[in-house]
Amino acid sequence: MRLTVRLVLGDSPGLLRRIAIVVLLAASLLCSAPVKADEGNARYDLHVEQNTLGAALDEIAHRTSAQLVYPQKLADKTGVNPVIGQYTVEEALDVLLEGTGFSGGLTKGGMIFVSQKKAAQQNLEGSMKSGVTKKSLFTSVAAVVLGAVGAHAQNGASESVGQGASRGDEIVVTSQKREENMQDVPIALSVFTGDKMREFGITNTQSLQIATPGLVVSNTSNSAQPFLRGVGTRLALNGLEPSVATYVDDRYISRATASIIEFADVERIEVLKGPQGTLYGRNATGGAIRVVTKGVSDVYEGDFRAEYGNYDYYSLSGTVSVPLSEDLGIRLTGLVKGRDGFAKNLDPAGVDQLDDINFQAVKGKIRWDMTNNVTANLTLNYWWRNDNQGNDIVDLSPPGLNRGTAVGGLSGTNRKEVYTALTGDSDGEEFSGELRFDVDLGGYDLVSISTFTDLSQQFITDGDGTSAKSSDVPFAPDSLTNFSQEIQLVSPGDGRLSWIVGGYFFYEDSDLDIVADLSDFVPGFIFSQGLQTVNTTAAAAFGQATWDMTDRLSLTVGGRYSYEKKKASIVSSPNTATTLAGATLPFSDEDSWNQFTPKATLQYDFDAAMVYLTYARGFKSGGFNYPAGGGTPLNPEILDMIELGLKSDLFDNRLRFNVSGFYYDYKDLQVTRASAGINAAATTENAAQAEIFGVDLDLNWTVSDQLSIMGGVSYLDTEYKDYDAVAKSFQGTPGTVNVGFDASGQSLLRAPDWSYFVSLNYDFLIGGERFPLVVNYSYKGSYLFDFVIEPEMAPLQQDSYGLLSARLSYVTANDRLELSVWGNNLTDEEYFDDVVANGNGLRGSWGSPRTYGVSVGYRF
Repeated sequence: MRLTVRLVLGDSPGLLRRIAIVVLLAASLLCSAPVKADEGNARYDLHVEQNTLGAALDEIAHRTSAQLVYPQKLADKTGVNPVIGQYTVEEALDVLLEGTGFSGGLTKGGMIFVSQKKAAQQNLEGSMKSGVTKKSLFTSVAAVVLGAVGAHAQNGASESVGQGASRGDEIVVTSQKREENMQDVPIALSVFTGDKMREFGITNTQSLQIATPGLVVSNTSNSAQPFLRGVGTRLALNGLEPSVATYVDDRYISRATASIIEFADVERIEVLKGPQGTLYGRNATGGAIRVVTKGVSDVYEGDFRAEYGNYDYYSLSGTVSVPLSEDLGIRLTGLVKGRDGFAKNLDPAGVDQLDDINFQAVKGKIRWDMTNNVTANLTLNYWWRNDNQGNDIVDLSPPGLNRGTAVGGLSGTNRKEVYTALTGDSDGEEFSGELRFDVDLGGYDLVSISTFTDLSQQFITDGDGTSAKSSDVPFAPDSLTNFSQEIQLVSPGDGRLSWIVGGYFFYEDSDLDIVADLSDFVPGFIFSQGLQTVNTTAAAAFGQATWDMTDRLSLTVGGRYSYEKKKASIVSSPNTATTLAGATLPFSDEDSWNQFTPKATLQYDFDAAMVYLTYARGFKSGGFNYPAGGGTPLNPEILDMIELGLKSDLFDNRLRFNVSGFYYDYKDLQVTRASAGINAAATTENAAQAEIFGVDLDLNWTVSDQLSIMGGVSYLDTEYKDYDAVAKSFQGTPGTVNVGFDASGQSLLRAPDWSYFVSLNYDFLIGGERFPLVVNYSYKGSYLFDFVIEPEMAPLQQDSYGLLSARLSYVTANDRLELSVWGNNLTDEEYFDDVVANGNGLRGSWGSPRTYGVSVGYRF
């Protein structure tokens, strides 16, 4: 048996570090059995497809029981080649490193060594020019070759199984704004790599709920409404933001109508559960969804993917990463996606189909190594859409009690048909940019992140689900521009004390005008509630430090001080002759809020597991409804969490078992309800208090080299406290009225008691080629869209449902070509994305029916 040891040391070790290198390498060699003469010729069955150098080398070392030495700074380098088939160790290294700029081999002692050709050569030339002695030259070259020598014991369970990945994989996350193994992070989180997203049928942020128990993402008229562990915001128009923050890389997505993000060239998705009030801060009361895209590679690489399915679904995406020089590279990605509508419009006066897709996006990245210590990364992104996704709205009211049907309107009776007089599409476009500088200050990292967003869209919706114009919204222009600047100073991570401090600034201007058409209910009545402009200014200072009190026990403390100011103003609409704003126009109001959000975590590491106890506070700023006139600003939400968690890798890393139990004390939560009038507008108010108890469990079991099982379970026990709410009621005449309702003791909306996900992955191996089969099942228990106070309101409760999906692929031996057949919701389960009670009655938007298709992917 050999022992593979990774030492985490800097690139310029001092005397003590040099001694440590020598001592620990010697110990490693002494603990290892000498290599036999014929062992270097032994061949091994290898299946290495990890994208980073460190993960690939670790997998080869694990499979061959060889020792491993390589610079820690090379661990996250991407662009290595897959190694699939039978190889000797040296043959495997040749395949892995071909064309990558790295070199490696196997020593007589059975040790794999890898270095970076350019770095080693530059270090050697510099040393010779400076006239150093042979002894110092040896130390310098050793620092380059060894750098920070990777350390992990094959028996020690520090190497972890990635979510949905095979044994020995390690997933690196940046949820704490430094690179860490996800199993070392004392946060409950779900992580999905690009390959796993395809296997699970995750194509955008809404479909993340398929594989994330406890996450519910409703959608009406292309406006995402994420609820995580029962915490979320139903309607976040200008003046309000979601309670679950969404990020693309480091750019914050402030508008719900822009947070359904179609995925292409994504490295991974991180779903951070619980309040993220210290490092993320802005409106992360319930958690954060982070879309991490792939960066510019050091080598020429790319991929192409095409899909076609029923409903004339198609998706074409392509990526190429080109190193223009040793210091400069670019990465370009394009995506085109389309689909016919799931529902046919039976009203000849309206648009032909609803819930279709017509989306295009292009993204460019530039990485410039300006000096040995400064790297700049620029990302430019543009997307455009013109469709009616989420607009397949039908009437769910009792017969004759919808205001639309009362004036002669018709409604679809199933999810394949709708009746609407709407004639246009929802369309929008967004241009965004992110500029990041990383400066190495001799072990300390200075990071500057600047982002910019320019969003312009106009959405439409049918407020009653019928062909009548009793509360249609045929035109609602919505636009914003924002800018953010963040500065971070990050300490080295190899001492007993590591920390990060920083500052954040955000500014946004947004405009919204909702035009409603009630001409079939009140002849000629088309009106707006005003053109509302909201200016948002936010600033924060934050810091977090981790102290390793012993080799096993550590304490993390952090805090963030946030200041937010919003100013809302309303003027008469330029888009219609009638404005009903509920206040004298022009109207303006402003308010500001500040809050300190602390965090403290106690963490203890065992040999194969880690336990943590965390207290954290989340803060979501106050804001304004649309329209703001006549109402008072909303108070901020405050959420205090206590969480006890365990993360473990057991049985030689074949079983990953993570579990967390949590308690939320949730104050002044912002709850949306429909207005009482004849329009379809809604209002958000502060509920008094709520409590949430819950348990999250994640399991990943590598049964064999071919079979793996992963799954997750979420249990929630939620309750409103002392909440005098308003609910909708039918009173025997068309339409609904508001009635007072004591919601104390009621479960939180969109918070299923039970939800779970299970996935089976089996690799059929024929020759050197693979036929992976993935079967997934996702279950959501029943939950409330809104309060049900009478039998006629029963559609506001979503019954429990389960979605079955499967994917069978053919993957060539070199792992470059993949052909797949896939199907989602194979049992054609019927469920709703959203159900709304408003003054007209009840309306709902269907979830996706059974879909299936084929795909082809090629990477180089």
